Amino acid sequence: MALLSDGGPEFRLLGPLEVRVAGRRLPLTAPRLRYALGTLLLHADRTVSVDQLADGVWEDRLPADPANQVAVCVSLLRRRFARAGAPDGLIVTTPPGYLLTTRGAELDTALVRRLAAEAHVRAGAGEREEAAGLLRRALSLWRGPLLEGTSRRAWAPEVRAWEEERVALHARWAELELALGRYEGLTAELSAFVQERPFLERPRAQLMTALYRSGRQADALRLYRDGARLFDEELGVAPGPELRRLHEEILRGTLPPHPAPPPRPPAPPRPPAPTAARPAPCPPATSDAATATPPPSPSPPAPPTLPPPPVGPCLLPGGVPEFVGREHEAAVLAEVLAQAHTPGERRADPAGTAPARAGHVPVAEVVGAGGTGKTALALHVAHGCRPAFPDGQLYINLRGLHTDPVPPEEALARFLRELGTPGPAIPDGLEERAETYRALLADRRVLIILDDAASAAQIRPLMPGTGSCAVVVTSRSRVATSFAARVVEPGLFSPEQALELLARITGPDRPAAEPDAARQLLEHCGRLPLAVSIVGAKLAAKPHWTLDRAATRLADEQRRLDELEYDSLAVRTSVALSYRGIGPAARLLLRRLAVLAPPDFADWIAPPLLDAAPDEAEAAVEELVDSRLVDVVGTDRAGQLRYRVHELVRLFAAEQAADSETEESRRAAVARTAAAAVTYAETAHHLVCGGEFTAVRSRSDRPSAGAPDAAGAPPADPLRWYEAERLTLTALVRQAAGHGLDGHAWDLAAVCRCLFRTRGHHDDWASTHRHALRAVRGAGNRRGTAAMLLGLGELHLARRRHAEAVPLLEDAHRAFEEAADAYGAALALREVARADRYQGRYERALERWARCLPALRAAGDEEARAQVLRWTGQTLLELRDVDGAEPYLRRAEEITRRLHGRAADRSRLAPAALLRGRGRLVEAEAQYRRGLESARAFGDVVAVGHAYFGLGGIALERGDWAGAEYLLDRCVEQARTVRDPLLEAGGLFCLAAARGHTGDPDAAYVLLKRSAALSLALGAPVRYARCRYAHAAVLVVRGGDRATAEALRAEADAAVAGTGSALAAAAFPGDGVAHYPLVP
Repeated sequence: MALLSDGGPEFRLLGPLEVRVAGRRLPLTAPRLRYALGTLLLHADRTVSVDQLADGVWEDRLPADPANQVAVCVSLLRRRFARAGAPDGLIVTTPPGYLLTTRGAELDTALVRRLAAEAHVRAGAGEREEAAGLLRRALSLWRGPLLEGTSRRAWAPEVRAWEEERVALHARWAELELALGRYEGLTAELSAFVQERPFLERPRAQLMTALYRSGRQADALRLYRDGARLFDEELGVAPGPELRRLHEEILRGTLPPHPAPPPRPPAPPRPPAPTAARPAPCPPATSDAATATPPPSPSPPAPPTLPPPPVGPCLLPGGVPEFVGREHEAAVLAEVLAQAHTPGERRADPAGTAPARAGHVPVAEVVGAGGTGKTALALHVAHGCRPAFPDGQLYINLRGLHTDPVPPEEALARFLRELGTPGPAIPDGLEERAETYRALLADRRVLIILDDAASAAQIRPLMPGTGSCAVVVTSRSRVATSFAARVVEPGLFSPEQALELLARITGPDRPAAEPDAARQLLEHCGRLPLAVSIVGAKLAAKPHWTLDRAATRLADEQRRLDELEYDSLAVRTSVALSYRGIGPAARLLLRRLAVLAPPDFADWIAPPLLDAAPDEAEAAVEELVDSRLVDVVGTDRAGQLRYRVHELVRLFAAEQAADSETEESRRAAVARTAAAAVTYAETAHHLVCGGEFTAVRSRSDRPSAGAPDAAGAPPADPLRWYEAERLTLTALVRQAAGHGLDGHAWDLAAVCRCLFRTRGHHDDWASTHRHALRAVRGAGNRRGTAAMLLGLGELHLARRRHAEAVPLLEDAHRAFEEAADAYGAALALREVARADRYQGRYERALERWARCLPALRAAGDEEARAQVLRWTGQTLLELRDVDGAEPYLRRAEEITRRLHGRAADRSRLAPAALLRGRGRLVEAEAQYRRGLESARAFGDVVAVGHAYFGLGGIALERGDWAGAEYLLDRCVEQARTVRDPLLEAGGLFCLAAARGHTGDPDAAYVLLKRSAALSLALGAPVRYARCRYAHAAVLVVRGGDRATAEALRAEADAAVAGTGSALAAAAFPGDGVAHYPLVP
């Protein structure tokens, strides 16, 4: 959204700091410049002292000469602004510091305040709809927290204040929407807002009201219950009186089903002269008589006066008969065209606040990618507005992106002839023609359509000089912003609009007869209006074709663009026009994005793809965005802008890459990008794993080209970066493997494995490792093969598929030994030992872990060593050998004190289990709760479930059955979320105990059966036996058949004996009583 229409500087603070001059983004990559500018902007139009600036830039690490360094920052900012075309005097020196003036500039914060003030006035006058629209526009200016990603200590109060401002504005807007009865859209908006800020009561109350008035009483009540439970669990408080009162009204059905009508403004002392009613989208010309004061006595209404038919030239091509959708965009265009006025008439500006500027020409610009229907939209509105422009409707296709664009001189000559100027009277020079053109239009109401414009220079001479005319420009980039144009961007069709267009062209029966084929067809078209029109026209011309046949032909990517041609229409030609209009760097970037084919991407990916500096790569990205070959899809959770290439544009760019680039150049681009991704992912891996631990990485195969310099600085929040880039990382592994870059593929897969495990992204884990495994096997890379087998084995263990994990891990162990990699062999062996433990082979597990430790110590992998020690201790706890477990757990805790990340996070849970085994429940509970808080903060979803398990066990041992039931319910829920059946089985077992103690043995019986079934499916015989022993005990409590109970005990004894483990047999007392397990 443009803040200014005259090309002045725009400063956007509500989100990441962004500066635009003349509509183009001004990159400021140096942190000190962003800090200095942010400080000046927060005190705009006020002097900021040198000390304040130094504190804002360097905080506690001041340079030796802060005044001089501040002067350097200001000088650099002035230079950057001057090069971008900003007016002089933007930053002025005013002792004792500097002042940034907003004269001729705009701040989004200032615009928000103006819009909010205007909304307050409109709401007070009863104009609710206008007030809601103003607040919606104000809220749309937020792209994130104030100066997101550029944090400074001194800015914290302003950040908090603006967050509060946003919440308050959102609440005011929601109240107006409720008053207007617009519940459907409000429900979706408030649902997202409540999820984002779950502890705010007012938005929750507004959402409950909207749900109730939409006929969704049950959902409104459920929303209250969810909030009450959340407040109780997290804050220990009950909902406030407003929320409770609303809940009671909904329960009783006493909440009014409709909003109260707006209050009437007080009547004036005497009626003023009536003003014209709100104009239709394109009203006829008005006269002085339209505003004359009527006679005191009302007269019978006269029949409406129709506007006279247009008499001037009409050069408009025919409209599209199958025009679909675009209601909002058409309304905006019509609103702009309605601002044209009769010569001599004094009109208000669009906001109705002041007379329009003298000579202001209403200009609208339709901007979009090729094939989005810009011309169709402009002509659709123009034909509807013809009566409002009786002196003519001029149209010209400027062919801006073609090889032979229409020069302004030629366009003016055509227009002058249509306006009645004889050929010999048309002046020769551009300036003279433009002057004659403006003179002819000065007293006329003429609509001018300038189609397919390339630049402001091409359309400037074609602009009229008075506000009696109106102009619509269509272009693939914004070229009319310097003319105060109102911009609309049609974009892609919604699925419903695309289907409607197809049905209008082919007839409604064909899509209705083949709905699945129709949906598939529209997916292949990417909902691009031009593509849908071409497919519809081909189907209309071939009535014997089924939609399924057409969809099958389009399914082949290699021939899809060939299929999307009909008569003079072709998607390939449309995209080619935009492609030819961009520079070499932008073309190269588009081709390489097509090679990489990420689902979307951020700025960091461009430098390695281009092998260019970040500034050059950013310019190429911006050029692609400006030309609408790349779309901006929003800001991700890491604060990065994300972009997307439309599927049909990607196919075109892939064709260009195949024709103009060698396989080696494409391969090198993928290699550089994968190397950059490895560099970034390493940072996240180190944060999670505490260092370069638990991953076997390539050595000789490790790419040396790469990329920290090309890619730029590491991300500020590596874990959020990983979450945002997860699909891109998966695509990079796939592409690296496909291009034979086996070292890059397995290195990236290996470094991401810890991240996949922590976040529970098992599908991505499987995909990356399988692609990389094929690549390393094809290259004969033994270490890489072993590493990927290890990763897949770990994945099966994480999914608790022990039988599938063991052969992979044993193969990995052998392959590492053959490659003389003792460290990799130790990592594989420790995982095989985990499977041994779950399968009840405790002696073998303990022996294998003991064998791992020397190699892990020699390799310096402290996290893996701590894990082995912790698993050993947990196994002994499982066997109720608390004394034997303690030294292992204490050594593990000692090691992890030196670490950070997931290892340190999970280390809190094992000592808690030890304390619980010692009966020190208060200390154990405190330790578990610290572990739970840390796991939540770290996003370790698996550790959260284990913490709930331990807390539930403590509640059981205290006899707090209700508390145990709640905690263990959460444990089971978390286990299902992360798909951990072993944790789920343990949670169900303990939950059965809680239910049994609350007098519900039937529920306990069902839960034990489910736990037993999971344990049996997992191949965990000891856990299965534990369930059978408990089942027998429940039978006895219920007064069941003792013979059945004895049979269950015998079945449990057999399961334990089948493990061949003496330790397993000793873990259960002779009477078969099952203790509450210390670990799942």
